[in-house]
Amino acid sequence: MFKISYMPAKELIILEMAEYELNELVETCRLLLDSGRPVVLNWAEGVAFHHNPIPFNTKEFIEERKRGRIYWSSVIFTLMPEYTPILKIGAREIPILATPNPILKQVAKWLRDHSTKK
Repeated sequence: MFKISYMPAKELIILEMAEYELNELVETCRLLLDSGRPVVLNWAEGVAFHHNPIPFNTKEFIEERKRGRIYWSSVIFTLMPEYTPILKIGAREIPILATPNPILKQVAKWLRDHSTKK
């Protein structure tokens, strides 16, 4: 019989984070788009954010994942009490996903609780 295992992360380690006002986050996203990087924001718990996970492409990070740890090199965020599915930057649009992911919801709550712009 085929076995399926679920091994959710037990810990997230964020190496860098920056909080912006909404207009600053939009401008930062525009710069990312202009450099050719795709940008999709997540939204939960009144926070919009974009993160950069560190891939599991080394033995060390694979072992960390087996221990339940995941790493993000960075996260940028803003308080955004009301959800909107799209932010417009001129003719461009940044999609915002209302994430159902329980880990991302916990991250959003943690970011909101650690906001300096409340």
